[in-house]
Amino acid sequence: MILADGLILATDGKRTLYLIEPDPSGFKPLASSELPAEAGTNSEGIAARIGGSTQSWAPIALADGKLLIRD
Repeated sequence: MILADGLILATDGKRTLYLIEPDPSGFKPLASSELPAEAGTNSEGIAARIGGSTQSWAPIALADGKLLIRD
């Protein structure tokens, strides 16, 4: 997750990106979006052995006003 302009951008580690208002009283999502699925998945590959191809382990980044997400 990252903090940008006082808001948190975070993924659930699977296929959803959230824009979250920081609040010590609880989770306050302002918006969410489904991320695109991986194309051409090989079900016998390493992703299938470590939890499935829908999980995203890479950190997200914000650069020049663009959000970069990879898996």
